[in-house]
Amino acid sequence: MIGAIIWSVLAVAVLGLGLALGAYFGLGLEAFIILSVVYALFAVVFANIAARRIVKPLKDFDPSKPGRSYSEIAPLMDRITRQGQLIDLQMTDLKRSQEEFLAITNSMAEGFILVDPDMKVLSYNPSAKRIMAEGDGEGEAVATDTIKKAAREALTGEHTERTVDLDGHVYQILASPVESGGKITGAVILSLDITEKARREAMRHDFSSNVSHELKTPLTSIYGISELMVNGMVKPEDMKGFATSIHDESGRLIALINDIIKLSQLDDGVYDSERTDVDLYEAAKKVVERLTPVGAAKGVEIHLTGSSSQIMGVPSVIDEMIYNLCDNAIKYNVENGRVLVSVATIGGHPAIAVSDTGIGIPREHIDRVFERFYRVDKSHSKKIGGTGLGLSIVKHGAAVHNADVNIKSNPGRGTAVTITFPIPKTEEEK
Repeated sequence: MIGAIIWSVLAVAVLGLGLALGAYFGLGLEAFIILSVVYALFAVVFANIAARRIVKPLKDFDPSKPGRSYSEIAPLMDRITRQGQLIDLQMTDLKRSQEEFLAITNSMAEGFILVDPDMKVLSYNPSAKRIMAEGDGEGEAVATDTIKKAAREALTGEHTERTVDLDGHVYQILASPVESGGKITGAVILSLDITEKARREAMRHDFSSNVSHELKTPLTSIYGISELMVNGMVKPEDMKGFATSIHDESGRLIALINDIIKLSQLDDGVYDSERTDVDLYEAAKKVVERLTPVGAAKGVEIHLTGSSSQIMGVPSVIDEMIYNLCDNAIKYNVENGRVLVSVATIGGHPAIAVSDTGIGIPREHIDRVFERFYRVDKSHSKKIGGTGLGLSIVKHGAAVHNADVNIKSNPGRGTAVTITFPIPKTEEEK
């Protein structure tokens, strides 16, 4: 192409020489003007064509498809090509990093919010929507008061932690400053849903309080009676009655401690390695045989129906579950009442149901009867010797076996509790 430029210059020079010769040989003014105009037009057309030919390789240059160009500027073109390839690689890495970042933050159960120094939201993940005010989004200011305070503190260089209740959930808010070049350029805010943890802490606190109270009651009674006996303040004819009270309170205390230990073991997964084949019907039969005399003493009949139904479970836990259901059915029954224990297979699921003709449970209490130490009628429960942990043991035992517990009750007409177990695995699946 540079050669073409040279030839163009030579052609113009030849034309100029022609004009000079024409003038030398005495051409008239009119002929001279005509030749000048023709020369000018020719020069413009030729220059335009030459310019297009010169610029076209530069205009069509594609760094991703390097080709031959002017040898004089080939090093520059090669450098541009290498820079273009480097930029493409950097853009690919940046895009991949961005995709990885989005994949990580979008899959996080924790909420993630990134804000700039003006507290404008730069980025957030789906989980963060639960703690952001209505209308918040990228480019919007953080409006939730708790997040505002956490962000402000983080933008001053502090690491802050807060707890907030929102829509029935408890969130732990963690805010930290983002620094670059020694300057704070923003803040990152994480939110952790600690609802279950808070609930467990509350339950643990309530459990400790209830245990202390429940243990204190029989111990106080035992201590008071024994103090009277030690000080000789009990008449000989009353000694048996006081001894009976001590015996009953001690039995209540032992039952309470045993139930607490069972619940603790269920919570700690102590029984996970003790699973074996269990026949629900045989397990229920043993419980019914043990409780028949107890029921008879209170005028309550207990019957068992159904057939063999196998599950993979922990025999001692299954026994405790059935025993507590049957024991409650007897304790909270009416005079001349009945308890029916049924074992069956429903849709392939082994199930056991315990129903009674007892006093029943009011609708507003049904959702809470499985809580530890919860009693519908505290005075009646204490009178009959209940610890308030029986149904809690049933619930935890069901959880150990991945079983579902369903309760139906009508005040004055009785209660029915059904435990449905998972479909047993075949020999091949085992």
